[in-house]
Amino acid sequence: MKLEISLHASKLENVAGAFKGTSDPYAVVTQIATTPGTAPVVLGKTEVMKNSLSPNWVKVFEVDYELGTPMKIAIQIYDEVRKGDNKSMGSSTFEIGNVLGARGNCKARKLKKGGTLFCHVAKAKGSGHLRLGLSATKLKNTEGFMRKSDPFFELNSRRDGAGNLTWDNVYRSEKVKNNLSPNWKDATVSLSVLNQGEMEKPILIQVFDHESDGDHKLMGKVETSVKELTTLVGSTLDLKLKGSSTGTLNIQKVELAGVEQLTKKMEEVSINPVTPVATFVPPPSAPTFADYIGGGCEVNVGVAIDFTGSNGDPRK
Repeated sequence: MKLEISLHASKLENVAGAFKGTSDPYAVVTQIATTPGTAPVVLGKTEVMKNSLSPNWVKVFEVDYELGTPMKIAIQIYDEVRKGDNKSMGSSTFEIGNVLGARGNCKARKLKKGGTLFCHVAKAKGSGHLRLGLSATKLKNTEGFMRKSDPFFELNSRRDGAGNLTWDNVYRSEKVKNNLSPNWKDATVSLSVLNQGEMEKPILIQVFDHESDGDHKLMGKVETSVKELTTLVGSTLDLKLKGSSTGTLNIQKVELAGVEQLTKKMEEVSINPVTPVATFVPPPSAPTFADYIGGGCEVNVGVAIDFTGSNGDPRK
């Protein structure tokens, strides 16, 4: 079974030093060896979040997980230093089974050096990738007089996080400097990460003005779905902030790879009003044990041994 691990942190300790600004944190994820004869495996590292003490990393780590087999990961957070050694900002470990069974599939750990690290684990669902081409027109400038915004956009997946719905950032574009009508590079994101293979599941697109201190300004947002995006190529969506329009989002390209296109499915359907054709629709697959654990199901086992004299000598 494949699982997806995503991370974010809040209120990390600034270790950049006096008069050196704010730390640029990134995280390194290592799978800890749990059986004799095995070695730790570095799963990879996240992107660097410039000038941020509450990073929301978009990097997602995929691991193979077998129920009943202990799996632990160690997460080390560092401040990237251009000239010199990177500085540690804290570390923690998570047991994958515990995170998967936690409410919202998320666990938090307080770091000794300050701040909180959050680990989210979800079963990988769906397949294929979305390639999305976006641009914007007439964005509302947030820089004030004589300057222009540096916009970038983020794609967010909706998750059930510990009892309430939250948005998890899964893609972040490059910034386009001094441009209120930016044309971004195509985005490629896994559908398993973006919408868990559910084409009608809501996704959130947000546009920000990039700030060098990491305090990016929201310029506008719009909620949509992959299914809706496939019908909007060549069309637009209105970006809004506090109920007011702040610009136009242009849908230039929507390509699905590794999944059947909706149009292809429609072409294969035979429509005959005179002779209806019965089509077998397979029932949905039964939930697995991992689905129950991920949904919050708890299993307790109690063992009792009766050593009363009426049972005879327990050594025989």
